[in-house]
Amino acid sequence: MQIAGIILAGGRSSRMGQNKALMPFNGKPLVEHMVSILQNTGVDDIHISGQLDGYNCIVDNAPFAGPAKAIKSVVQKLPNYDGFLFIPVDMPLLKPDVLKLLLSSSNSSYFTNKPLPAFIKNNIFNTDETSVKELLKSINATAIELPQKFLPAMVNTNTPQQWQEATST
Repeated sequence: MQIAGIILAGGRSSRMGQNKALMPFNGKPLVEHMVSILQNTGVDDIHISGQLDGYNCIVDNAPFAGPAKAIKSVVQKLPNYDGFLFIPVDMPLLKPDVLKLLLSSSNSSYFTNKPLPAFIKNNIFNTDETSVKELLKSINATAIELPQKFLPAMVNTNTPQQWQEATST
């Protein structure tokens, strides 16, 4: 199966006050750290969704319209893949083992109560859903129970305080 790893980096980062994708994490921009996570998951074809200076990106059809619209845009622009592993750029603690659980599903999948990251098979899109939760529901994606040991890896960093808490551990 041909899988593309997609880093969702098309937001404004307004709550953070600076572009999250370019924030330094372990000596490199966060977007590059997220590329490493996908590579360590076993995904070779990696793309960045959004518009990020200095990087080759897939520009969203509707910039700043949210991750559901970005997901739809990516799937439309990359029709030759069988599936996509979508991860947000702002989850620095994400682990390859977490993502491998999603990839092991025979269906599109996500974690219960966590719409992202998500594995989406190339079986969409005649939908205008504006939230990732609704998009996943509309394609009958399977909700997988997240093992407790992986809960710390699922931290989103949207504010300077959240960033500080996540990166000080």
